[in-house]
Amino acid sequence: MTSFFILTVYSLCAYGMANMVVYARGPFGIFERWRDFSHSISDGFGELFTCMMCLSTWIGLILNVVNVIFVPFAFTPACTVFGLSDYHLLSAIVDMGFTSGVVWLLHQLDEMMERIWNPEYEDGGNG
Repeated sequence: MTSFFILTVYSLCAYGMANMVVYARGPFGIFERWRDFSHSISDGFGELFTCMMCLSTWIGLILNVVNVIFVPFAFTPACTVFGLSDYHLLSAIVDMGFTSGVVWLLHQLDEMMERIWNPEYEDGGNG
């Protein structure tokens, strides 16, 4: 039961982080400015911050590294399964894939509900 709770909280937090960076303006326009700056570097780098699936992959890696280095208990899915002491590369890859998949799934559910409940809704083409 505890693992399910950790997995649920992890998934919702990862979705929230990705959703904020991709869609939110942020305090003082910080997210909006970061997206504009990243597009000025290159279109490929800029797309990283406008795509839910792309960004969530790297959020999974960052959360995995934070879990392995700084947090004494497992909170990412792969660290929960593999533990904190072994299989660091494998756990990073698993967390990247899991986070990308679950964020994409939650994003698609959000988009589906928008289309059902608001027929005039048009996706901005992000993802």
